[in-house]
Amino acid sequence: MLIKLKGKKVIWIGDIDVDRGGISELEYRKLDSTLKSFNMVQTIQNCTRIAGRGNEFTYSTVDVIITNCYSDFKSSVVLNDEQIGDHYAISCELQFKVEKPPKFEGIAIRDYSSNNVKAFQTHLANLDLTPLFQSSEVDSALSILETSLNKHHDHFFPLETIKKHEKFIFKPSEESLNAIKLKRRLHKKFKKKLRKVEESSCNHCNICNRCISAHLAWDEYRKQRNKTTLLTKANKRENLVNDLKTKSAKNDLKGIWKSIKLATNTSSKTNTQP
Repeated sequence: MLIKLKGKKVIWIGDIDVDRGGISELEYRKLDSTLKSFNMVQTIQNCTRIAGRGNEFTYSTVDVIITNCYSDFKSSVVLNDEQIGDHYAISCELQFKVEKPPKFEGIAIRDYSSNNVKAFQTHLANLDLTPLFQSSEVDSALSILETSLNKHHDHFFPLETIKKHEKFIFKPSEESLNAIKLKRRLHKKFKKKLRKVEESSCNHCNICNRCISAHLAWDEYRKQRNKTTLLTKANKRENLVNDLKTKSAKNDLKGIWKSIKLATNTSSKTNTQP
């Protein structure tokens, strides 16, 4: 049993029927040797049982608290006012901090906004490449170009940290992210075309070039929207399957049910009526 608990914090409370005061006895020496091999100590020092036979009384310490995290203990005492049969109650007070996992997880992403892309393109157009052309070796020229691009790439596309909720198990793939970006661009394009139709005097005639262009933009956006929805659903399904496989390999039954409830939008506190 102790071998299975190796590496974990253990607090064992109970009656072991081995008197701590009997240091010279074989049973105690065996117990003491076993505890030491697992870096465990017995924290109760005073007598926990008083038994009387006639005019004679025996005092023993058979009710114990054994632990391998004694540094977390504030106190470990015998409650002389609380007696159960011929045994005294024992108690311990712990002082430790339980770290609560953060509700949100930080994710670092690059800011590839359209303004940054345009600024990067302008900078590349005005970049002085004289040292590159003057280099006589291909490897040296390649190294200069790579260093320059990496330096300016980090400057124009800085890393930003966004927050992701701990219950958000959907991790979009690169294909899904690209599809979402394209969908947003097409939606902006459609809104721009629609604005021009509303500003014109055609009154949505569906015949003029502006109306036809707006309809084409809407069809293009609608197709991309439906494609993005299918990609997102497939991506979520794949993430859920991978999450369940990972937790199944660890035999994490609690985590498996948590993922299932999150995926099905089922509350863990839902009460079912008989």
